[in-house]
Amino acid sequence: MTIRCGFIGLGKMGKAIAGNLAPKGFPTVVFDVVEEPIRDLEKGGAKAAAGPSEVGAGADVIGICVPADSHVRDVLLGEDGVLANAASGSVICIHSTIHPDTIEEMSVAAKAYGIDVLDVPVAGGPERVEESDAYFMIGGDESAFEKARPYLEASAGKITYCGELGNASKLKLAINLHTNISFASALEAARLTRAMGLPQELFEEAGETIGTLDTMLLRYLALQKQPPEVIQRKAMQAHLLRSMGLGQKDVSLALEMARENHLFLPVAGLVSQLIARIYSVDEDDLRS
Repeated sequence: MTIRCGFIGLGKMGKAIAGNLAPKGFPTVVFDVVEEPIRDLEKGGAKAAAGPSEVGAGADVIGICVPADSHVRDVLLGEDGVLANAASGSVICIHSTIHPDTIEEMSVAAKAYGIDVLDVPVAGGPERVEESDAYFMIGGDESAFEKARPYLEASAGKITYCGELGNASKLKLAINLHTNISFASALEAARLTRAMGLPQELFEEAGETIGTLDTMLLRYLALQKQPPEVIQRKAMQAHLLRSMGLGQKDVSLALEMARENHLFLPVAGLVSQLIARIYSVDEDDLRS
């Protein structure tokens, strides 16, 4: 029997995941605080919901892809939240990169309603998601995973089951920490290349050839070749500030997990301090 799908949080990644569902035959209801992505998904066959409660009432598998821990709590808890309105036996897939303790907290709350929670962080970027080539990491009950599998396979190129609830979120924090450290190292190496009088393209060609620069880092380095006036445009800075906020959140969560596990991560700490520079955000604007 075809499962009914719901989705809350239609930013770039969430919209890409939700956009694979209705066109592949899954009845889908979606919600976001911004109307534009809802209208776009309606063109593909999705139906708009008035809020989280309506998404919960109309779906067997519900994807959540909102920015932070507090937003996850907002859409799941309370009278108008997903949990109070979803049917017993439904499955919630939390795609947000959040603290594993928050995942556990939401799971405890969901079990009171007979609902399962999976942590399902996603990697690969929205472009790969749109091509059904996303990488999903799964933590949680295996039977709940199997219930959600058709929903996941609509977007997935590869799925890795990580074991108990929270494990996938822990893995994603490690991956995202590596990503941000890689951004910092690529940025400094590219700056050194230019300072020595060489074109950045030579660094990129060499790095890609020997395998130290992948598609993600080459995409990141493309920004460094933009003229300063392009980077300083108001719309560009707003975009970069949003990206920086997510990177800052992820590195902060990784450092928090390191402290909880009595681990010293000096490079991660430095990256946290340099995050605005790494994302080309005007630091003077941050101080104003």
